[in-house]
Amino acid sequence: MDIKGTILRAKDGHPVPVLERDGLKRHLGSMYDGAVAASCWCEKVVSKSKRTENIIFFGMGDCRIVLELIEKVPGQILVYEPENLVFSQMRTSNLYKKAVKCRRVKIFQASEHAKFSCTAKDLLDDDWVEETMLAVHPGYVDWYEEEFLEVQEICQKICDDITFMRAPLKRFTVAMIRNQIANFPNMTKGVPLRRLYRKGNADIPVILVSAGPSLEKNVEDLKEAKGHALIWCADAALPTLLSHQVIPDLVASVDAGKGLFCFEDERSNLIPVLGSSNTRTEFLNRNTAKKIWGFDHEQILMMQKRAGIEISQVPYYLGVSTAMFSSAVEFGAENIIFVGQDLAYASDGSSHTNGKKEYYGDTDRIETDGYYGDKVYSRMDWMAFKEWFEKMIALYPSITVTNATEGGVRIEGTIQKPLKEVCQELGQKAVCFEDFLEAEDNQITEKEAVLMKEQMVQCVRDLEAVRLWGYDVTFFEKDYHQFPVMSMILSYMKILEGDRRERFETALSFVSDELEKGGWGR
Repeated sequence: MDIKGTILRAKDGHPVPVLERDGLKRHLGSMYDGAVAASCWCEKVVSKSKRTENIIFFGMGDCRIVLELIEKVPGQILVYEPENLVFSQMRTSNLYKKAVKCRRVKIFQASEHAKFSCTAKDLLDDDWVEETMLAVHPGYVDWYEEEFLEVQEICQKICDDITFMRAPLKRFTVAMIRNQIANFPNMTKGVPLRRLYRKGNADIPVILVSAGPSLEKNVEDLKEAKGHALIWCADAALPTLLSHQVIPDLVASVDAGKGLFCFEDERSNLIPVLGSSNTRTEFLNRNTAKKIWGFDHEQILMMQKRAGIEISQVPYYLGVSTAMFSSAVEFGAENIIFVGQDLAYASDGSSHTNGKKEYYGDTDRIETDGYYGDKVYSRMDWMAFKEWFEKMIALYPSITVTNATEGGVRIEGTIQKPLKEVCQELGQKAVCFEDFLEAEDNQITEKEAVLMKEQMVQCVRDLEAVRLWGYDVTFFEKDYHQFPVMSMILSYMKILEGDRRERFETALSFVSDELEKGGWGR
């Protein structure tokens, strides 16, 4: 769109951007009384909606409406300005400077598309979907349809993702919160994943074993790799490995609802654990091996950082397999091998090793390209994992990822090769994971442990402060993201129904009760 722009002065002396296209002019503010015009618009659009607590606003215009929104909307005001001319002309004005002086206002220009998307996601993820309005500055209607459609699609994608996660959240949130509280003493001991990184780790092959049905085909081949590569396995794959006398160097378990049957073999209690605050407390308490703490919930990372513990930088996506991949990247590995990473049903309908058929009868199976160039059936969550792996592989081009699953979906960016051939190429160089885990400088220190415990005590104090502040002060006056306990409160709010204020009170009581049950009471 060929648009020209200029600035005119309104009667009150403030600047008004004027756009011109095909002989037509569009004033992005009133030339007479901008404050009154903005007030009338807000009264008509915003004030009638009692539930509007945040707003995503397309187009800033002369900033008059943005300033009026500061008075009308108690929460966040995210402004996306699609026209670079307007942004460059207005950013030096007093009206713009006054608007951005308010900490609740964030204005993004068109070149900050990705930053806007992340900020909108952070906002809506905090259980604000129903209380957030998407609105358009009246001066931008019809002229920026494509750009506004993009903003709509961003918001819709975020909402779709939130909806997709609602069912698993309802299943696991209570367990997650209880595990986080109960696991905290465990998290004052062990090894932060970040400390395991060494430049030389690039030469160490890391085999990531997942629990796909193809694992039965080549699990015996893993015996050839033992001692020449690190073998990390997902918790669900552990029974299969142990039944074939393959003892992995590490078992990863980061899901709050993971069945304890994965750890029935007594040998599982002697295997180092890649864990998180979500991990089943019963397993962590009886496991006597080293615990490695990787990427975690935002509040846990915040507490670790405040205790002086280096936090993991590579996030994972939901499942344990993605947690293993992210951890291998964090470890510094540049030779990563997938085994059992099917992400698809086997021909007999099996979803996992040992013949497990999870959700096979559902009608939402997705046909996709298979490992051998055939077609296989996957499902929505597995396809999301597949896309995540492909994005991560593209993001780290120095890392070679070999898919030795010998079945399942085709994962773009990987080299496909039989596991037996991969093992034959490993060479005879000895690899000992225990050396990393026992190194003194890799451990959480006594001082760090004390500081971590203090962080948990502070959570109790913060919760009492939040109770005294109430809903409005907590969400609209305080920077509530700085209080780790608020993450637990928000997590519980997301699985409740009804008015957000009532959900806040219910969540506050639930987290308070759980902290007291966990021995962290007042």
